[in-house]
Amino acid sequence: NAEYGEFFGTCSDNGNGESTCERNIDQHSTMWLSIASLAGNQDEFLDDLPSRGLDYDRAKNYVSRCVVCESIFRLTVVHTRSNIHPAQVENHACPAGYQIVPNPNKHINPGVAEENWCGYSFWQVSSDKFGVGTLADSQGSCLLDFSQTPLVSCNNEECRLKKRTRNTWLMSDTKRDSDYKSFGSSDPYVSRCVVCRRPEAKLFRQE
Repeated sequence: NAEYGEFFGTCSDNGNGESTCERNIDQHSTMWLSIASLAGNQDEFLDDLPSRGLDYDRAKNYVSRCVVCESIFRLTVVHTRSNIHPAQVENHACPAGYQIVPNPNKHINPGVAEENWCGYSFWQVSSDKFGVGTLADSQGSCLLDFSQTPLVSCNNEECRLKKRTRNTWLMSDTKRDSDYKSFGSSDPYVSRCVVCRRPEAKLFRQE
């Protein structure tokens, strides 16, 4: 899976000449998604992040962790276009006959409060000439946390947090009194989402 990396670090690439290959370690960099801010600390989140370069061991503390999930059925993402938490909606806003998927972060941090995969409809993050996004029908478009999303940029010597990023989220149908809001007060205007699955078959026949 191109979106999953088991190890954290920069990678050198190979330059292919006419008859030889050589390792290229010049001007190579990688981008990583950062950790999310704590609830209630949105506007101060960026100010609390380090501005200087970090070595790999320190930079790992600011890189988002991930988990890879597999199901015998295709997972379905529902973007509600509402700011109401899916837990307050019938069947968690999942289609008829579908069930909500448990929170995958439980495999990384068992202490997280959210039991199910209910999140915010994410679209993309960009900085300078670099950008990364996701498809609306991908599970990656339903982020469990609504947070400013800096990027961690690493070269062969150090890592830096790129704080000036542009985040794009799907809007809810909530009426706004202004087009401009601080990030910390934007939560009600972002669409909620939920990841659903078909229930496993309850009866098996062996021939």
